[in-house]
Amino acid sequence: MANTEAISNPTSQPAVLISGLGALGQACIHRLKPFAVLVCGLDLHPPLWRDEELASWMSNRLVIGDMRQPGVLRRAGVLDCRAVLLLSSDHSANLEAALQVRLLNPKAQVVVRASVAEAGLSVLLEQRLPGLAVVDPLLLTASAISGALDPGEKHTLLASSDEGERVTIGSAEHSVAHSSRRQLRHTFVAEASRDSSHANLWLQVETVGRFQRKTTSQPVDVRQAATRLWQSCQWPHSPQSWVALMLPVVLITGTLLFSGAGGWRQGLLVTFGLLLGEYVDPVATSLRATPGSGWQIIAGLVFAVLGTLFTTALVAWFLEQSLSNRFGLRLRRRQRTGRRAAVIVDGGPMVEAIRQMWGRNGIELEEANLENGLAGLELRLQSINAAELVGIALLSSNLIANIHAALALQSQKPLCRIALLAHALEGSDQLGGMLGGISVISGMDIAADAIVATAFGERVERVLRIEGRNLLVVRYRLAEGDNLSSNTISRVENGYGINILCLKRSRRNITRSLPPLEWYLQPGDEITVLADLESLRLVERGEARLGGWKLQMRCDHGRTDGFLIQQILARFLGRAPGECAGWLDGQWHESDPLDHDLLVPLMEALKNARVEVRAIACT
Repeated sequence: MANTEAISNPTSQPAVLISGLGALGQACIHRLKPFAVLVCGLDLHPPLWRDEELASWMSNRLVIGDMRQPGVLRRAGVLDCRAVLLLSSDHSANLEAALQVRLLNPKAQVVVRASVAEAGLSVLLEQRLPGLAVVDPLLLTASAISGALDPGEKHTLLASSDEGERVTIGSAEHSVAHSSRRQLRHTFVAEASRDSSHANLWLQVETVGRFQRKTTSQPVDVRQAATRLWQSCQWPHSPQSWVALMLPVVLITGTLLFSGAGGWRQGLLVTFGLLLGEYVDPVATSLRATPGSGWQIIAGLVFAVLGTLFTTALVAWFLEQSLSNRFGLRLRRRQRTGRRAAVIVDGGPMVEAIRQMWGRNGIELEEANLENGLAGLELRLQSINAAELVGIALLSSNLIANIHAALALQSQKPLCRIALLAHALEGSDQLGGMLGGISVISGMDIAADAIVATAFGERVERVLRIEGRNLLVVRYRLAEGDNLSSNTISRVENGYGINILCLKRSRRNITRSLPPLEWYLQPGDEITVLADLESLRLVERGEARLGGWKLQMRCDHGRTDGFLIQQILARFLGRAPGECAGWLDGQWHESDPLDHDLLVPLMEALKNARVEVRAIACT
């Protein structure tokens, strides 16, 4: 039975309130259970539970009522909530309830489910109301769809900085030479280096933009710079530019050729007459002024032919523009040889988002629909003049129609990547395996992961689908006492299984992509990370996994370079140099558990300083 009384919170633990307990709301409850937070529910009608265990778990924490009413929100415990998720299918009601929640609890993180139709209002509300985030479940799946169709020949862009750097993810075979690289980490892999399916996935930094940072190891190539300057100064190779360039030349040449005794006025009139396609009258006028000049007959014939071609092309262009504007008719453009394309079926607002992600892939997107059934889709595919069709995404809201089309197209185009969207289906990976390798993407799973991450204060920029897992590109600012503060990059990445893509320090005005592993995170830093929901759960609960190695070292007493060794130890162990002075007494000393990524450079630095070192595995 639904609870009609106010929800009590005997533990005084900040709760998470979910309003709208449909498929998406229940998926969010499943993901919040491991976070060990109190979850409360609110809905206008008693929900249809998909899981009896979940119904029993929420039986005493559910309120029935209108989420836009202040009294209902108070009974649901909104005053004590750390986060409120407004996930009903009525997007306007969600936005209205968000304003009421903000009045009752100014400190709560509010996550609102909305659509593209409310995009303008959503942006304004996010700017004016701190702690409010608007999420569109459909647009969140655009990144996953893009990754499912990506042929894998280009890197996937994850983040970019103001310094002209961007972080991409790709395989080792396509890694960028002379770039900073780091292996991709996952919480669901104990050690990424031991897993063959993830060993070839690397994060790397590429330098982009007009101006690249100069280094002593990469001198400026004068020849390449001169070539780029010459190419930028060349005239554009378009028909309009050639016409604009040649027309003044033709007019001046014709005026000089046909001026004769009549002067430049006669030459200009004769030239205009020839360019309009006339021949007899302009040539006769020119011969009267200079009789017996046979070359004028030939020159006039050449000008008349050029004029006829020009006049015909001009009339054809005006006619084409008039027909296209009046009747919507356009000639099909001649496709380039070797053109590659991907088809988005019933994509709606996701098409433009995917097109922006594929802006540098060299793959063009074509749109299609299932209005005329499978036969109409096949005719549309046949009309696409492309040398290679790399992928087809079926994004209709009708799951059965998507599956039917996917199976039919798979037999016709076995080399083409096919992905279909299951808006409210769990277990999409199992369904994809049953369908013979077709990528099945659950929009509900992706949205639930992103919404739960947003509920804890992180800002989800993108969602990627890698090896059957949803990886979130998350941006947030470290606060005082945060679990990530006062830890090295290596400790954070290995302890929680996240990948730090970019670090921005506002106090020093420093932005660094893939920051060094020995750097320490500080309160006020803004980081962009790639992580799954399990990683964010570990961060929320502060359950970092310990490092698997310890360093043992022995240094002779009384060395003149002892302070240098102290600085090396302080840099990697996070101590003051003076605290490491006791390690220089000629005895063996052992460090706290370290991550392998940090252990290797520390041992190399100590070996270069002629210090005896060895590594032992933690038991």
